[in-house]
Amino acid sequence: MATWLRDFKPTRSQPRLWVETIWLVESREPLVITRTIELHPGLNIVWAKESASNEASGLSSAGHGVGKTSLCLLLRYVLGDDAPANATLRAKAAGSFPKGGVAAKVHVDGVVWLVFRPYGLYSHSTAAQCESLDELLQVTVANDFGGYSNALEEFSIGRLAARSLPGTNQPLEWRHLMAWCIREQRTRFDGFYHWREGEGLGFKRSRRDPPLLVASVLGLVDVGLDRLLRDIEAKQKAVEQFKERIPELERAPIFELARAERQLRLRARAEEDEPVFASTVGESVESRVQAAILAMEQDERRWDSSVEQAEDALAAEQVRLHGLTRARELAELEAGIAKSLVDANQADFERLTKLRDKLEGLDGRCDHGNVEFGECQHIQERKSSVNITWHHDARQAKAAAPELAERYVTRKGAYEEAAKAVTDQALRISEKRAELRRLRVRVATSESARAFLKQSWDELQLLHTQRANGGDTTELVEARKRLLEFETELNSLRAAEVAQSAQQSSRVDAIRALTSAVSERLLGAAGHARFVPGHEVRPFEVARGGEAYQVLEVLLGDIVCLLDSVVSEASSHPGFLVHDCPREADMSERLYREFFLAAAEAGDQLGGGGGVPFQFIVTTTSPPPIELQGEGTVVLELEPGVEGSLLFRRELMPTLPGFELE
Repeated sequence: MATWLRDFKPTRSQPRLWVETIWLVESREPLVITRTIELHPGLNIVWAKESASNEASGLSSAGHGVGKTSLCLLLRYVLGDDAPANATLRAKAAGSFPKGGVAAKVHVDGVVWLVFRPYGLYSHSTAAQCESLDELLQVTVANDFGGYSNALEEFSIGRLAARSLPGTNQPLEWRHLMAWCIREQRTRFDGFYHWREGEGLGFKRSRRDPPLLVASVLGLVDVGLDRLLRDIEAKQKAVEQFKERIPELERAPIFELARAERQLRLRARAEEDEPVFASTVGESVESRVQAAILAMEQDERRWDSSVEQAEDALAAEQVRLHGLTRARELAELEAGIAKSLVDANQADFERLTKLRDKLEGLDGRCDHGNVEFGECQHIQERKSSVNITWHHDARQAKAAAPELAERYVTRKGAYEEAAKAVTDQALRISEKRAELRRLRVRVATSESARAFLKQSWDELQLLHTQRANGGDTTELVEARKRLLEFETELNSLRAAEVAQSAQQSSRVDAIRALTSAVSERLLGAAGHARFVPGHEVRPFEVARGGEAYQVLEVLLGDIVCLLDSVVSEASSHPGFLVHDCPREADMSERLYREFFLAAAEAGDQLGGGGGVPFQFIVTTTSPPPIELQGEGTVVLELEPGVEGSLLFRRELMPTLPGFELE
């Protein structure tokens, strides 16, 4: 019995994840099973044999088109993957089995789940922790597919020190880890981190993020180191931003000087070939600016004089308006008094007469007679000449009516002329005010333009002086200072990362020791392979060239990580691995044989008397070693050209469109 793993002791007796049974369901009602595939912990080989018949055509003699890759896709499907490749297979399967689907018995961290996923696009997936497939399909138990999906996330990503990637904070998902654990044939095993071809896993950084995920899964990144990595990412981003900004700030004074000069030339109407500063002969930007400022100052003085004249004229017009308004009011009262006499309305007459006297200022003493207005003979005669009307008899009142009416018409005409004079004067004042506003706006506009022109010239002079003296702007000095601070902090963080990583040296040494043991078993000698932590392309290196050894690096790395999940509690690897036809990726027959034997021997050594603590499923078209061709390892044999030996026991798409026989 092989003993090359004698120094490594298993920490568990079962894989964290393994699939016990797969059922290809043709119909749920009634329940018809197309095929049942029993799997077990340890090595499981799905062998697609070449046809045993000598009469088989070349098209059907090779072990292709029998269902190897379809089985891998179905494994992905029952484990929660809904990638486009699965949708294509489901569409083909639904054409042959419209009521069918795939079911599986899955062990997730010690809990047994039964899950059914339909081929059709419009049916629902179901899952439950129950004993038999009948219970699940007959809906005698509650559907808990959401709980199943959460269990897959928690047993895998939930174990990691951080559930998101440093630098982008992108959440990690079970599908990211599953892509590593179920390698597809189309990638040809050409790179350790090349997991899917054309599907895309949604990583924001396709080169940096897969290595970070693998490091987290292998237990090489703890909480402290994850925090350091995030701080380094953030600080590195800040350093890069300042490094990009500083050249812009260094060029900014030149651009600003050119912009300021170009704009000033436009304002001063200076030609492109004219110098900036005044010289002994010829025009310059400076001379044109000074001339423009002088011309504006002269215009402003002239406009200021016009403003003063306009203000004086407006004041005179406003005085005249005041007199006209008073005359209009007096004429209005006189017309009212005359109307009251015509109407013989003594009350209106007395009221209006008092208002007129008040308006005329007939209170106090009369300047002409040097007596009180109440004792003035002229005023008394004026009042008595009118008041006598109220004592006339009817015949006398009738005789005086024409005279009073004529007086009313005269007074009314006088009022209308006075009112028109007031309106005309108000219009004249409005025009004067508009003219004054225009003059003031012109003055203010000129002052603003002159101040702006002077400011622009002063700024241009300052920019020329700064450039001549070679001085940096305040913003540039501050940016350089901040860059130096960030670089210092970044170096400190990187030193802390190195120190923190050094504390993980025992973990790295354990993986290196396991790498050495596995590579010595595969290659027959020590020292031909090594583990390189942190490498973004080849974390597991084989000291040979060629495509066969390139594939071997991928297989070696996967086997090491699979076995490491058995012997280390620090690893979060699920202990579950699927390889789809690695032999067809240009791997030599000898290496392929040793690869199978090493996997089987690892199961025997680490399993001991209990269960094997990992599950490794491999599909192949090449015959496995004779020692492994028994029922214990080969779990499914497929054969092209024989319908009963195809995965679905029939071809899902026998002939491509356009090749039908006529």
